[in-house]
Amino acid sequence: MLNQSDILTLSDNKKYSVVYTTELNSKNYVYLIEQNDYTNTMFCEYDNNNGLEEVTNPEIIEQLLIKFKQESSK
Repeated sequence: MLNQSDILTLSDNKKYSVVYTTELNSKNYVYLIEQNDYTNTMFCEYDNNNGLEEVTNPEIIEQLLIKFKQESSK
């Protein structure tokens, strides 16, 4: 499992910080920000077998953003 504040080096040889982790529909998701370019961000689905896969489905991204907003306002 990935944790908030973990540092990852992805296949593009760039380092990313794990900013947010959550579970949605029994799947684990992370929000990543590149350490050298804060405009380079991505949501990824994470599992222990397949690693990270970038999420591009706008419906899932919307659900993740709503969940993040709800959790951060507590």
